[in-house]
Amino acid sequence: MTSIRALLHASALSASLLVAAGAVQAQQAAPAATADDAGTTGLQDIIVTAERRSSSAQRTPVAVTALSADTLVAAQVRTLTDMQQLVPAFKMGENDGYAQLTIRGIGSSGFVPTAEGAVAVNLNDVYVSRPIAQLAGMYDIASVEVLKGPQGTLYGRNATAGSVNMSTARPTNEWSGFGRVLVGNYRALNVEGAVGGALVEDRILVRVAGFMDKHDGYGKNLVTGNDVSDKDAWGVRATVVVKPTENLTGTLIYEHYKQSDNGAALHYFGAAGLTGLPGALGTPPVFQQLGGYAASDVQDIAAPRDSKFRLRIDAVTGILEWNLGDFQLKSITGYRDQNSLTITPLGGGSTVDAFFIAGEPAHQFSQEVQLNYTSDRLKATAGLFYFREKDASIPGSSPFPRSVLNAFFGVPDDGTPDYLVDFVEVGGTIKTRAKAAFAQATYEVVDNLSLTAGIRVSNERKQAFLINGFSLTQPYIANSPTTNDTPLPPVTVQPRVSFNSTTPRLGIQYQVDPRTMIYASYSKGFKSGGYDVTTVAPAFEPEKLTAYEVGIKTTLANNRLRFNAAGFYYDYTNLQVLQVVGPAVVTTNAATARVYGVEAQIDAIVSDQFKLEASGSYLNTKYKNYVGPDGARPLLATVDFSGNHLNNAPEFQAYLAGTYTWELGDGEIAARVDGEYSTRYYFTPANLKLLSQKPFAKVNASLTYKAPSNWQVTAFVKNITDIDTKTSGVVNTPILGTPAQGAVAPPRTFGLEARYSF
Repeated sequence: MTSIRALLHASALSASLLVAAGAVQAQQAAPAATADDAGTTGLQDIIVTAERRSSSAQRTPVAVTALSADTLVAAQVRTLTDMQQLVPAFKMGENDGYAQLTIRGIGSSGFVPTAEGAVAVNLNDVYVSRPIAQLAGMYDIASVEVLKGPQGTLYGRNATAGSVNMSTARPTNEWSGFGRVLVGNYRALNVEGAVGGALVEDRILVRVAGFMDKHDGYGKNLVTGNDVSDKDAWGVRATVVVKPTENLTGTLIYEHYKQSDNGAALHYFGAAGLTGLPGALGTPPVFQQLGGYAASDVQDIAAPRDSKFRLRIDAVTGILEWNLGDFQLKSITGYRDQNSLTITPLGGGSTVDAFFIAGEPAHQFSQEVQLNYTSDRLKATAGLFYFREKDASIPGSSPFPRSVLNAFFGVPDDGTPDYLVDFVEVGGTIKTRAKAAFAQATYEVVDNLSLTAGIRVSNERKQAFLINGFSLTQPYIANSPTTNDTPLPPVTVQPRVSFNSTTPRLGIQYQVDPRTMIYASYSKGFKSGGYDVTTVAPAFEPEKLTAYEVGIKTTLANNRLRFNAAGFYYDYTNLQVLQVVGPAVVTTNAATARVYGVEAQIDAIVSDQFKLEASGSYLNTKYKNYVGPDGARPLLATVDFSGNHLNNAPEFQAYLAGTYTWELGDGEIAARVDGEYSTRYYFTPANLKLLSQKPFAKVNASLTYKAPSNWQVTAFVKNITDIDTKTSGVVNTPILGTPAQGAVAPPRTFGLEARYSF
């Protein structure tokens, strides 16, 4: 049966690619394009910085999906979550407001302060460490690159699965800008704009951008009647570029972001205790035992208390670039300061007022220096990297009703009126310091045949200062809905731990002709170990990934068809898996896993009016050896997960988009339809259907009128068939009866957008 499904999935992938391949047959009579006319007709060449230098994506021996500003606008992308359908083998979820990025089945399911991801997110070359900050609005973006596979040499820290690199628009000598206003259902209002140009021509350039994003809740809290999953966010960014000489450029970027709404809700998926599995509780959740109810619509919740999400980010980036002819020196300095607060109801239903309140003040500083050398045969990059962070969980507590705690722990009822107990008081501070030196070189040994070798030597040191207390009687004291004034338990100082790694990269690439390159690579990735802020326990171990990859990149049919494909195999050891264990969130290490698969991406100009985009991926993931705790089976100390799929790893994904353009008077109309398909994927190692997203297909459509006077109007519908899909899932503590909960994607949305550029 498995082989039949695999055959069907492969057939579906082939079918979506063959649709675009029809463009090749349509262009057989056209002469082949040469290197000289590359990018002048048909598909535009895409320039990427995946190897820390500008190069054509088609000549870069890395699996990379590059998205331009125009592509992001056409697909209505405003967050990383919106972007996932455009990138093969990329999944983007969130839990409690914390981003959960996965590439090719490798990622993180963290949803508490101080947790870290396995996909590095970089904004203007600065690593964004905190997952809660990675979902901040994408506005005035110039490009996004998603690098697949371990980027252990050039990107290093927590790039085990890959890297997402975002670049914001820079000012130019010409004054230019844009304004955009979107209105839609759920009272959506999204405003974005930017303006920039030269204060002193060729010497001082400036650009200012900002956005505001608001909408009502996609669901309701049926108990309080208030919205959940609404949004109220805004941000501003100022960029100054100074060029004192022809060869020296300095860039300073300041950014401020703020969000305050009723996000961070957990939606009820069902009763993990009633799965019938050995070790399950065998009882419904506590809220149901107490006569309560859950929401029947997955977009709603039922809780005595509303969820809350608060986030403030301030960031400063300084980039200094010095062109020395064959050598280019670049310095990247980044400072990020944030504070957040989330309140997440945990009970699952209407009768249990249990929740988790967490804040995450974090401060990070990073400094990187790169030296690039370019000659006819040799391209080399070397650098040094330093990173320091102080990340905390303040406050961090889980108040529970005393009656619920008494029932679970067998404490007799003494007749005292029920009240909230400060049951779990967790938090503290984790200090991180990371240092690395790296180098990578590509040498063309003979015409069109190049070899690549790289290495990164890293050291990461962590120390934790933790508070961890439990009480069955201490009252929870809060003078406001978003504070915890209960006295804190004493601090436990954990030993300082240090993790070292050496991550090499070897590669070979052959330019078959000016339009076709084949490549193969071997690389390693590393994610350091550390401490969980939710429990006082020994440090968990670092995870390591060894990757083998082969690929082809080709442009055909007179530059009207681009086809890229890659196959890969991963050996994965000491995977860091995060689960709820009792009252705590704990990271355990899975011993080994393996991943292999293929992915392909096509862009085709079928005719002067019709453009087609298609992509697909096949993933085969498996825990080879993993015995650990399972939140759905708390009566068992451990469960053997060997043979199960990795989290957030659908076996098959596909994306297809078509855009048809025709002239209308002096302007033009573009009609676009795109859709994604995914097989089932799981959120926990247990691979329970209750905590999974079943196979689904989503379709979006838009109609854009572009006037000759630099303005355009777009009408759009996203998720036309109004399909509810889950983006994360977790089993909560047995004290609450192990309710299964998680986050869900938006329902159908539609609206009208007007945009003016100058």
